[in-house]
Amino acid sequence: MTDKNKYIKDGDAESAEKLNPVSEHSFEDAFEQTGHGKLNHLVLFTSGLIMLNVSMESVGMSYAITAAECELKLTSKDKGLVNAAAFIGIISTSFLWGYLGDRIGRRAVMLPAILLSAVFSIISSFSTNVWMLLVFRFFTGCLISASSATVYAYLGEMHANSKRAAAIAWSSAFISFSFIILPGLAWLIIPGKWSFTFAYMTIVPWRAFVWLWCAPGLVAAAILLFLPESPRYLLAAKGPDAALPVLAMMYAWNSGTSADDFAVKKLITGSEEIKTGGFAGAVKNVGLMFRVPLLRCVFISHISMFAVFMVSSGLYVWVPDILNSILGSNANRSITICQIIRDKFINASLSSELASCQSEVSVAVFPISMSMGAVFALTYLAIGFLINKVGRKTLYCGIMFICGIATVGAAFVPEGIAATVLLIISLCSGCAASILAAIAVDVFPTQLRAMAMCVMYMVGRTGAAVGSNFLGATLDLHCHEAFTVFGVFTAGSTILMVFWPNPQSVRDEMEAKGFTY
Repeated sequence: MTDKNKYIKDGDAESAEKLNPVSEHSFEDAFEQTGHGKLNHLVLFTSGLIMLNVSMESVGMSYAITAAECELKLTSKDKGLVNAAAFIGIISTSFLWGYLGDRIGRRAVMLPAILLSAVFSIISSFSTNVWMLLVFRFFTGCLISASSATVYAYLGEMHANSKRAAAIAWSSAFISFSFIILPGLAWLIIPGKWSFTFAYMTIVPWRAFVWLWCAPGLVAAAILLFLPESPRYLLAAKGPDAALPVLAMMYAWNSGTSADDFAVKKLITGSEEIKTGGFAGAVKNVGLMFRVPLLRCVFISHISMFAVFMVSSGLYVWVPDILNSILGSNANRSITICQIIRDKFINASLSSELASCQSEVSVAVFPISMSMGAVFALTYLAIGFLINKVGRKTLYCGIMFICGIATVGAAFVPEGIAATVLLIISLCSGCAASILAAIAVDVFPTQLRAMAMCVMYMVGRTGAAVGSNFLGATLDLHCHEAFTVFGVFTAGSTILMVFWPNPQSVRDEMEAKGFTY
């Protein structure tokens, strides 16, 4: 075989290049050549487990607090605070995790945080009073914040542009599984009358229930040990030489061959990478989010995510308690859920202070809650099929508008079954979060993506905390007004999507400034 070096020595570089060309490709071309296979499926599954873990840690206490009501002497306001504690923790640390996600990597942030969140969650199950429970649920929220939004950046960056929206939608379906698994576990465990002693404490069912919902996060952490860092992050943070080996590894996993067989040997970057290190760099990047062309994207996506979480999570954490009130009511069927809640509050106020506390959970709450989870799962699966056919914005607006109308209707329909059905429909607004994430992730460059997603979800979790506490303060006496505010705000927020800019125009402007996608 003719040696290429011989041609180079003779000065015939053109002949040398034709004989043994250097395989240089742009990053997007190289990424497409990695294919779509086993590694992508494993990343999707792992991301789904992480989303499942975040959801279970965020709303799991809504099933435990009714059982813990007497033991921890919880009032309605205490329940609102406990339900909101994890959300407040997420809100408090979102900026920090966004900075770290862009600074040290997506995977590097999520892995230790998931493990530590399980530790704090288990410690919270040993709480002996409401304040101890609040503190440890808050710290748990601080840690799950690391993966609550970073996982969307990681998942999106591990898929080609053509597969990204569908991958996020399919992985988000795991969130709906939490609304099946949580009530299913609660159904098996919480009604039990058993107890045992562990670490000088009597463990009752609701405490053991907390331990079990940590399992998905621990499984996800184990799989993350074998997954690579995002190549898009490595390209932006460390350059093409760091990203190329990961692309070769992805090719090897997907094709079942060796990484040495990857045709791309060199990456050509179309623009100079922006590398602004340290906290000052993070602050500068946040400043760029609030300037043209990203300013409008930030405003619309963040307000929209606030609306999504205010109803889906802020209302959901009260659903087990609301259903327990409906099922425990002896009233006739032609009465609204708001009237049932009001009557329960008045009766409780008139009861003797010496009366023993009753914290029985109606068993029927759990199959109804599991039915909700099944509806959510079907909605997520439908989104996975429809998102590229119907269009992201159209699908998002349709879901949010219908959910807003259903929220208002749930409070005014004087029939328990119909009200419950409308309540389930209103909670499907949470499924729109994955669509909104798919819309937003496209416009933010790699250098800002983790920060942007973390801040967006921080605003969303703020909506959940506001919604939970708002209902805690108003549900007993101003139920109709509370549901009306939730519904009108949810349906009305869809108007903002009319002003969403063209994604390609935003990308072109940001690439002109030196950012990469």
